Amino acid sequence: MGEEGQRAATTGRMTDRRQEPPGGWREFLANLRPEVEHVPWPERARSALTATLGIVVTIALSFALMPAPLFVVAAVGASSVLIFALPASPLAQPWSVFGSYVVSALVGVAAAKFVPGVALASGLAVGVAIMAMITLRCLHPPAGAVALFAVIGDAPIRALGFQYVLLPVAANALLLVALGIVINNLVPGRRYPRLHPEFVTGPFGHVEPPTRSGLSHEELNAVLDEYGHPLHISGEELDEILEIVERRRR
Repeated sequence: MGEEGQRAATTGRMTDRRQEPPGGWREFLANLRPEVEHVPWPERARSALTATLGIVVTIALSFALMPAPLFVVAAVGASSVLIFALPASPLAQPWSVFGSYVVSALVGVAAAKFVPGVALASGLAVGVAIMAMITLRCLHPPAGAVALFAVIGDAPIRALGFQYVLLPVAANALLLVALGIVINNLVPGRRYPRLHPEFVTGPFGHVEPPTRSGLSHEELNAVLDEYGHPLHISGEELDEILEIVERRRR
């Protein structure tokens, strides 16, 4: 058997193994192991340092500029992970952060006011917030905590009513996004927010060639649509991955 045949046979065996359903407790436990991380140590350090700076400034400004009883929502800690560790992710973009915070706060306050029972109000707050975020194209996981906190927060928080949406929620989101733009763009190799493909134009005002992999943006988006699940990857990032795959095969 030639080299190509051996490679095909090996690939076929690997594909067959991947398609086999998991069986037994050993396989189940093996699936719980963390996957291999491909982020180099310098990038890990940059993520940690930029997040530290972003949170320090956000907290300091919030305490200095906002009135009591609540200066900062804890969700900014989770949002900082996305903004400073995954700045290219669709989940970390400015509209995702700000839009999700505002809509989730609105849903949370409405649930706290009009839904009887803390458990039911909490569930509806988070569930409706997820639906609203997906519909408004601002899915951002930490915002689920924003909706939940409007329901389960203590009496001073609930007493804020819809003021909670502006202070501290919208203000926190604006501060964090602004700092993400400033800090991330000071780091070599980073761009935040990422370029939107619809507005990337060439020297004569024409849209740039579709993608480096040869697939159109429509085709890449169709792939993500067919996948059908929320995924923190953009069509541009998928294109970069496909280009790397093609380059390694040459």
